[in-house]
Amino acid sequence: MVTDPVTAARAHRLRPLAEPHRTHVEASEQDVPLAVMFEGAMQPVAAVQDRWRIDDEWWREMPVSRMYWQVQLRSGRVLTVFRDLIGGTWWTQRY
Repeated sequence: MVTDPVTAARAHRLRPLAEPHRTHVEASEQDVPLAVMFEGAMQPVAAVQDRWRIDDEWWREMPVSRMYWQVQLRSGRVLTVFRDLIGGTWWTQRY
């Protein structure tokens, strides 16, 4: 059983998990990531582990259309990067 922490919940301190951050990606002609800006330097992609596309909220003023890649950098770090297919910008998410 969990005891009462005697601390009120603070909804104003909530923040999204894995919030995406804009980044620079060097990509092939087919938009496959070849290198990702990570920790202040371009890091080569060693392998693409997965890819998927999300098209959502098409009925809204700002629909979502993204192509995602889960990549493993040469350093071994795994990142999820996506290209916003509407704006053309690249983003990264870390878990």
